[in-house]
Amino acid sequence: MWSAVLNWPLMPIHVVLMPDGRLLSYGTNADGQQTALFIYDIWNPPDGASNGHTTLPNGTGTDTFCGSQLVLPNSGDTVLAGGDLWNGASTVNNGNNNSVLFSRANNSLSRGNNMNRARWYSTMTTLVNGEMFIQGGRDGNRTGTDRPEIRAIDGTFRLLPNVDTTAWDWYYPRNWVAPDGRIFGYESFGRMWYIDPTGNGTATEVGRLAPENRGLDASAAMFAPGKILHFGGESNGAIVIDITSGTPVVTATQPMLLQRRYATATLLADGQVLATGGSAVRNALTNVSYNAEIWNPATGTWTVGAIEEMPRLYHSSAILLPDASVLVGGGGANGPVTNLNIEMYYPPYLFTAGGKLAPRPAIVAAPDAVSIGQPFTVDFSNAAGITKVALVKTGSMTHGWNMDQRYVPLTFTTSGTQLSVQMPTRAADATPGYYLLFLIGDTGVPSVGKIVRLM
Repeated sequence: MWSAVLNWPLMPIHVVLMPDGRLLSYGTNADGQQTALFIYDIWNPPDGASNGHTTLPNGTGTDTFCGSQLVLPNSGDTVLAGGDLWNGASTVNNGNNNSVLFSRANNSLSRGNNMNRARWYSTMTTLVNGEMFIQGGRDGNRTGTDRPEIRAIDGTFRLLPNVDTTAWDWYYPRNWVAPDGRIFGYESFGRMWYIDPTGNGTATEVGRLAPENRGLDASAAMFAPGKILHFGGESNGAIVIDITSGTPVVTATQPMLLQRRYATATLLADGQVLATGGSAVRNALTNVSYNAEIWNPATGTWTVGAIEEMPRLYHSSAILLPDASVLVGGGGANGPVTNLNIEMYYPPYLFTAGGKLAPRPAIVAAPDAVSIGQPFTVDFSNAAGITKVALVKTGSMTHGWNMDQRYVPLTFTTSGTQLSVQMPTRAADATPGYYLLFLIGDTGVPSVGKIVRLM
């Protein structure tokens, strides 16, 4: 089911789930005009969507609209990279090379070191060593940037001189850390690549998606290590890209109900993938997709779900919350709607067959931090048994693209009401940072997620 439509202090074009469970959002002024030069918002979910907001002025002088952002794995603060330029009346759709740090300790924004390139519409990805890989974006000359760069742990930036991305589209590259530690990604025109971010870097193009699977308005999610669901854009089709063997293997899966341009893929607590928003024509009220659709990786099929009230088109967002619901908001700036609002989606796994809220397993005790290759214990209650334990990386999304989301199923054994859980031994399967730890009970109902740090 969906909640009522709830007001939001700005249009949540950029949304980040922070390690303390609060949401950072930004992307417009209070009237819904595209710019992040003036305000940003912090929301505390337990206080309810109509309350719990702290909306503050951005005093950095940087317009972070249409940049990229990720939570830093070492501090839990958020780094914002690049964005737009403000001419006194509006944004000009050119890039800046600034970086900005959000401190969750005092809710402040401050300027960091400058990048080597201006970047408007770039993508950030956390590497296995905790550094940030930044690719794409457009510069101040309205051309795509020529080189990716690395943000080191100390906040300095260095270019990868041997990696030339000039021939690839600059619009939010779809990038993930592959099982071998390299960056696997692709762009709006379907070109796929591997980039080795070590040293001076190397890049190899490894094929191209079919025309019906391309589009800057498609979305994607890594639903298991090395396996990516990609949907939307030029058709209602959906594909799985399997990079577990190195060479990408692309296979079709069941298509969606309707074509979705500017939809958003969100990993759910049980490993399924939620599609929200979009329409058949870019940013137009033509065959709008109001239904939630959920893709099941075990069957490769979509289930059509409940209907939301508002169209969620360009500049909309969706993000998984610790209670296993999904916040869906925004849309507009510019567009046929100006959605200064959100709706909460409650997936079927939260309900009994009769439509009532289902009893949920509870995490009684779990560590605050875990390490690759190490076991840890979790105490649980309110469930006869647990059938799945998984980590879902906390979301950081914009423009239909959640930059670091990945689903990591964990092996475990059960002794009474205690689980002995084993972390993956391969660091590339679970990159450093913050994750939601979920237990799935024997009736398929998830616990409330506990945010843990993977060191």
